[in-house]
Amino acid sequence: MIVEKVGNRGVLFTFDELNVEPYNCITNVFVIVGLKNFLVCDTYLGPYYVKKIKDYLRSNYGNKSYVVFNSHSHWDHVWGNSEFQSSKIIAHESCKAIMHETSVQDLKLLESEFAKDVIEIVFPNLTFESELKLEEENILFFHSPGHSLDSSSCYDYVDKVLFVGDNIDDPIPSFMCWDNIVEYRETLKKYLSFDIEYLVQSHGSVMTSSVIESNIKYLDSLIENKSISFQDVTVEKKHKGNLAFLNRIHVNNSE
Repeated sequence: MIVEKVGNRGVLFTFDELNVEPYNCITNVFVIVGLKNFLVCDTYLGPYYVKKIKDYLRSNYGNKSYVVFNSHSHWDHVWGNSEFQSSKIIAHESCKAIMHETSVQDLKLLESEFAKDVIEIVFPNLTFESELKLEEENILFFHSPGHSLDSSSCYDYVDKVLFVGDNIDDPIPSFMCWDNIVEYRETLKKYLSFDIEYLVQSHGSVMTSSVIESNIKYLDSLIENKSISFQDVTVEKKHKGNLAFLNRIHVNNSE
């Protein structure tokens, strides 16, 4: 676990268990040290890892209550929810619905490979339709469909930090799980309306808002059906993965 400060009250915890095929990525849990609460953005792969995060926070910041935010329903973002059963677990309403549909099967498929301890599926207990603001902590959670239909983001007004989950990657989005590219682009354009000092993603380094523009340009090319290729092997692989997903959805919809 690597720990990095982000702004005045952000702490980024980075793990590398998913830095293997086919994922090949680091994974971040982002925590905002609020006035009364630790606000935990995503809970990674289970209690084993969350306990390490809690120990660090307690040692460095004392005891506070926890508020958890699930950016979307994918297993690598929610398996640690069980460590927060007595806390608010916030997510978009569709995140909770999709978890009910997919979580049990995901756990059966992946727990032998990635679970360090017993994983109990715990669902969000506070959902929102459009947005939810924690006034006392100056934090906004808002629906931001893109990587997936249920994706949401978190904005810290104090440090001007935008946590985007899997919606942004450098230099192009990757592992796309939703085919509405036009609405995805609208989400990224909405990001540009925020005053952003730091942009925190789930599977890469902390960035600036400039990466949003490169992601928008890529989506523009997909919408216009332009032929695209990349010299960087890793980026080309991400692009081909996105095309494979979009083509598969197109075929299924036309049948």
